[in-house]
Amino acid sequence: MTGPNVMRVAPAVLWAQRKDRIFLTINVRECPKNYKLNIESKKIIFSGKNEQSNKEYVLDLELYGEVNSEKYKMKASDADIQLCLTRAEEGHYWPRLIETKTKCHFLKTDFNKWKDEDETDDEDESANWENMMNNMNIGGTELGSEDEIADSDDDDLPDLEDDKDIEKLE
Repeated sequence: MTGPNVMRVAPAVLWAQRKDRIFLTINVRECPKNYKLNIESKKIIFSGKNEQSNKEYVLDLELYGEVNSEKYKMKASDADIQLCLTRAEEGHYWPRLIETKTKCHFLKTDFNKWKDEDETDDEDESANWENMMNNMNIGGTELGSEDEIADSDDDDLPDLEDDKDIEKLE
């Protein structure tokens, strides 16, 4: 139930596609883990409430094409929910994510995951998304060992001998 002071907003959604799948990222930075997500063949419904800011996130997307509602991958973190949906029929790219041509201010292209239709899919790229999802920590970033995470500020700088060395740098 929505109270009188609750603000209903659509979360920001990033999307990209391939011939066989759709990538969605629902940005829910302040939304607790008790959200509701329903994936149907032509519809995605999301809702969740942030008690502190009194915001209710609501998303109801009528998809352009069909997805397999039983065959998808999901990764949730404190910042977002990432989905990899399998298209019902592999083929040409959809002209847009949603059925209507209406411009939605909350819906944007995810250029980090986007690949043009005429580009060839690398086999490694197909597995990369799943590997990334499996290797993510709760914050949503991948980290290596401490040796790999070297801070460039830790490097020693050479001492400048005199003003001539300073002029060379300028």
